[in-house]
Amino acid sequence: MKSLRPLLCLIALLAGCSHGGSDVTLYQRLGGEPGIADIVDDFVGKITTDPRTRDAFDGIKVKHLKHSITQFLCLVADGPNAYEGLDMKATHADAPVTEAQFDAVVAMLRSSLDDRVSTAEKNELLRRLASMKRDIVANY
Repeated sequence: MKSLRPLLCLIALLAGCSHGGSDVTLYQRLGGEPGIADIVDDFVGKITTDPRTRDAFDGIKVKHLKHSITQFLCLVADGPNAYEGLDMKATHADAPVTEAQFDAVVAMLRSSLDDRVSTAEKNELLRRLASMKRDIVANY
C-alpha cells in the first residue's frame, strides 16, 4: 500500500488542479473577440437575408451592424471590450420588433452558435440575453 500512496496523492493533486478553469469567462470560452466576431458574421448574414427579418435591416450598414453586435456580445460575455452603442430599449424604440421576429432572430443566433461553440456556452449566452426580450419586443 505504501507504493500507491504517492500515486494517490498525485491523482488528488491533479484532480484539484482541474477546477482552475472555473474562472475562465464566457468571453474567453467563446474564443474572445475573434470567436464572437465569427459567430456574429454568420448570424448577421442570416438575419439580413431571412425573409422574416431582412426588412428590418434595410438601409443599415452591415459592417457597422456586425461591429456593434460583436462589441455588445463581448460585453454580455464579460469581455474587456467597450460597448458604445445604445441599450436594447433605445436601439429598438423606433423599430418595433414582433415576438415572431424576435423568436426567428433567436433561432438564427442559436444556429450560428450551434456551429461554433459547445452547448454550455450557447446556453449561457442565450440565458444572459433572454432578459432583454422585454426591451426589444414591442408590447411584450
